[in-house]
Amino acid sequence: MTAIADTPFAKLDAEGRLLKPILNADTHVAGRFGYRGEISYDDPETVLKEVFSVSESGKPGIGFLAGSIANYESLPKLVETFGPAFNEDGKYFIYIADLPQGNRLCIRFGDVKIFAIFIDGTSVYNELIDTFYVDKVKLKKFDTSAKLDALADVGLKYSSPSDYMEVSYEDGLKIKNAN
Repeated sequence: MTAIADTPFAKLDAEGRLLKPILNADTHVAGRFGYRGEISYDDPETVLKEVFSVSESGKPGIGFLAGSIANYESLPKLVETFGPAFNEDGKYFIYIADLPQGNRLCIRFGDVKIFAIFIDGTSVYNELIDTFYVDKVKLKKFDTSAKLDALADVGLKYSSPSDYMEVSYEDGLKIKNAN
């Protein structure tokens, strides 16, 4: 069994940022730790919601993370809060409510790539299913851990960055403010 202290989530846990956990334990995949819930950043009211995330044993960063935020402008603070838990090998999908509809941006913060995607009235879970073409009927039969494993398996291998426009944070801000 993997202790949270042995994962990239340890710092976030120690800072009291892991909120409303649905899952905070090993998943069904050997050596994989999963977290589902919310993660605060910047201040207690600024929250990454509907989080799906995993870390793999022996790897320093979170391998896969998806969640939603309300404001594009808070993205740098999110990356700063995660610090070394985010690295160049991770796949990070941040759904953002105030991006113009249809936007899919790839934004670099140093070596870290964030896939920033518009979200409206749907859930992160449904967006991931659509993005990764996962069989929703199959997923309904799985427990929380198995659902996370299924989405993380696809997310960790995600290799369609051409679906995203690569921009700087500042250019993304211009796109956001253009509408």
